[in-house]
Amino acid sequence: MKRLLLWLLMVVLFVALLLGGTVGAFYYMTGQDDMPEESASFGGVALQNAGYDWKVPIFGGVVYKSFYSPSTLSQQKLGDFGNTRPELVLPSWVSQADMTLTGPDGATAFQGSAQDYADFVYTANGEYTLQLTLRQLSEEKPAKPLGWYLYQANFTVNFEPQVTLSAERATQGDVVAILLTGILDGTPEAETDLGTVWFRPVTGGWMGYIPVTYNAEGGKHDITVRCGETELQVTLTVSAMQYGNVVSEPSEPSSAAASEAYRNAIWPLYQSSEEGKLWSGSFQAPSEGGVAVNYGTIYMVNGTRDGQSTGLTYAAPNGSDVFSPQAGKVVYAGTLEVSGGTVVIDHGCGVKSYLFGLGEVTVQRGQTVAKGDVVGKATDQHDLIYEVRIGNKSVNPEKILSGKSGLQYKENM
Repeated sequence: MKRLLLWLLMVVLFVALLLGGTVGAFYYMTGQDDMPEESASFGGVALQNAGYDWKVPIFGGVVYKSFYSPSTLSQQKLGDFGNTRPELVLPSWVSQADMTLTGPDGATAFQGSAQDYADFVYTANGEYTLQLTLRQLSEEKPAKPLGWYLYQANFTVNFEPQVTLSAERATQGDVVAILLTGILDGTPEAETDLGTVWFRPVTGGWMGYIPVTYNAEGGKHDITVRCGETELQVTLTVSAMQYGNVVSEPSEPSSAAASEAYRNAIWPLYQSSEEGKLWSGSFQAPSEGGVAVNYGTIYMVNGTRDGQSTGLTYAAPNGSDVFSPQAGKVVYAGTLEVSGGTVVIDHGCGVKSYLFGLGEVTVQRGQTVAKGDVVGKATDQHDLIYEVRIGNKSVNPEKILSGKSGLQYKENM
């Protein structure tokens, strides 16, 4: 028995020595090259660490070897990025990235994760200080190094205001988006003979929408944008459309009282708008019926021109549903002698849907509607007419229904 115990003790000692030697060898062979790879960059410049603390596994995640370099106050000089927003690129091993940007005024401009930085907008030009800590906190098997790298750097940005159009050329009936970016002071205003432009804040600037109505003059149109002391100019070229004709029956002229009631109800809506953008994506046709008269069509009565279509006229079956083309707020719901059952939906940024000729209105002023909500019923007593206006300028609903108009330009900003 004693010999057996002695033999077992010798085996245990041998295994312990063998394991100890193996661990020792692995410990000796483990070096700083086994720390996670440093491949972080900012603005295309590789970042250099200003300190680290790592525990590198050398034996099944039970034994670790530590590597430590105390944090210093040194700052890497990344240079002047000019008008380019510096992007942060991280190695794949990062579990957590904590980032702080100190602005030119010495105040904290940003504090959060690397993911949050993707949505950060620089609001001032000048020198910034970056502090970035990258951590690996993995509990996965096999064991991985645990710890962090610290990076500290300074850099300069100088964003110049820029104005961009969604298209430099447009045809009558189009909507053209106008995007203003850069370091700006105040809310922008646009001066153009094409119509009123409402701006909304977006990531990195402001977005507005220019109506090019059916009778906008062909040729070049200068657009001047002012924001604080900044003034920028851009040119939009408009091409004329060749519109078709449709023979129409003469209509009874509206009474002076009916015309005044229409003006009092509808015209003030041209001057106001819900703030922000309430729509998303393409618009929906307000009726399942076909289009009987296209936008811009010229009405001919007894061989004489008698007006032009400012919207789409639908062959809507009597009693069929009329739908909200997009999300928005009902700013008018009622019946007018001139236009029959009338619903006006404000989609924000000056964009409104006007639905005329309903036999029944089923929504109320002030009500919020979603795309596709029923707002009334069609009737065979009136034509169902759908107009889209920005301010008081009508635009072609067909292009908006297709989802390819300026209203859908860079919607994710």
